[in-house]
Amino acid sequence: MNFEYTGFREIFNFEHHLNSEGEFVIGPYRITVSKELIGGDFARSSRLVFGGAFDSSGFRNTVTEEPSSFGTWNVTAAVAEHEGLDQASVLLPGNPWVNGAYDLSVILSLLTGRHVLVGNAARPYMPVSAGQAVTSQNFFRTHPVIDWALLPVLQEAGAGEAMEAVMLAMTNSNAGVKIAMGSAALDGLNSHWYSASGSNRYTKDVKTEVKVAAQAFKEYLEKAGVSQDLIDDIMPRLSNVANESALAKLAAFLKAGGMYPENPDEGAPKRLKWLNVLRNSVAHSGSIRLDIAESPEASFRVAGAVALLLQDICRVYIAKYLLKIEDQGVDKAQQAVMSFFLNGTYHGQDILAEDYETFRQRLIDHYEEFGNLDL
Repeated sequence: MNFEYTGFREIFNFEHHLNSEGEFVIGPYRITVSKELIGGDFARSSRLVFGGAFDSSGFRNTVTEEPSSFGTWNVTAAVAEHEGLDQASVLLPGNPWVNGAYDLSVILSLLTGRHVLVGNAARPYMPVSAGQAVTSQNFFRTHPVIDWALLPVLQEAGAGEAMEAVMLAMTNSNAGVKIAMGSAALDGLNSHWYSASGSNRYTKDVKTEVKVAAQAFKEYLEKAGVSQDLIDDIMPRLSNVANESALAKLAAFLKAGGMYPENPDEGAPKRLKWLNVLRNSVAHSGSIRLDIAESPEASFRVAGAVALLLQDICRVYIAKYLLKIEDQGVDKAQQAVMSFFLNGTYHGQDILAEDYETFRQRLIDHYEEFGNLDL
């Protein structure tokens, strides 16, 4: 690829984890990080830092806590000028307001968990919020591979619209909004995948048999003297009987993405139902149901986990199966989803049994004793 450029465009809020100046290529774009752009004042939640220290009794494992930070909107890298930045967006080809710079921005946002924007003096249109990357800290340090030729595949899979919804979920602090936006993203991805997968169990022959049965049911209603207006209301809805349920489609999608067990025990379908019930409650009532577990507190922990799981599912699917990214962080996020359905845990926390403070203390105690985070 020949790079023809006369300058650079600023990239805001891009957490690349480079600790020395350098450059790397993403698709057709050359990203440069000068020494002035190392680091960056990023928004952060309070976090535990695991390390070690020597004292009079020898080496011991240590855990310290860094406070939260609001962060600022700042330039953290630059992209060399390239004609692709001003060409029509591949992810959203029908939108005249976005271009190639948007495609680069939204993919970096998806991977880093932050609202990233390309453009000189660009201003944020989403909150500068604490984000959780789906890629590992080493991804941009070690020659990141992102095949820009796959962007049309993302567009066909509905990922352009889905990534916008995921960004809204990532940058909002309200659990209900996170669930709503995460659900919108997942619904689009799932629908496109299901249509293209050929996994519909309701074959043409099955649909024909259901249609025959529906006609017999209609005749039964007429003979029973049911009013015609009720019959006219009932019959169109029967066509949905010959379609997969939303829950079955979701399970098939998750299995194909390595995020749900092939042969689930009784616990996994229950947890999948939690996810679906929460999605439906937010969609239909705008509120989070707090009666899905044995207590409102446990139900809210489930809701918090689901709000993050929806983002994980979408980002893992896009990164691993559409962009074909190979990275330890993506694999870890994929396993976190699987562990939720298998065991009811999310990144080690037992969602039903532990509040965050209990989990946090258990994590600290384990690390101080064993020097690892393998709970």
